[in-house]
Amino acid sequence: MTWSRPSTSSANPMTKFFPGFPDDARVWVYAFTRPLSDADRATVVHELSAFLPSWNSHGAPVHGAFEIVEDRFVLIAGYVDGGVGGCSTDSMVRIMKQLRERGLDGFDRTLVFFRDAQQRVQSVPRPDFQEIVRAGQVDDDTPVFDTTIQFVGDVRRGGFETTFGKSWHASAFR
Repeated sequence: MTWSRPSTSSANPMTKFFPGFPDDARVWVYAFTRPLSDADRATVVHELSAFLPSWNSHGAPVHGAFEIVEDRFVLIAGYVDGGVGGCSTDSMVRIMKQLRERGLDGFDRTLVFFRDAQQRVQSVPRPDFQEIVRAGQVDDDTPVFDTTIQFVGDVRRGGFETTFGKSWHASAFR
């Protein structure tokens, strides 16, 4: 598990995420509606650290890990021969739903996440993002976060945090 801060270099620090995991390992992104406090972070770490050792898919242990990124995102990766099954995915989702009941909502898919001019992670509803794009406050070089990625390899190749011009956001919001 890692608590990442904004990178001051142009290198992708996420290339080191999930060491030992294959690129085709599944990843789930939970984007929080607000930054995690120290207490929130401790809660997430406690719950996921307790869950991962018991995570199974069709009786086989799932190799699982998580990363907390920018105090706004939890990336959970998992792999097992034959793939992570639906029931095992459901068990992981249950943990995240328990966190939501404690005020840590990572399920709001109506938000768009991006970096502002000061490089802080911001989130706004889709219609508001459309407006700031139209107003010219977002350009092709604005960093955006793709919470729809599905594989560890996507994270390592820079697909999680990318630029507006290289992401699906450009075609959706122009």
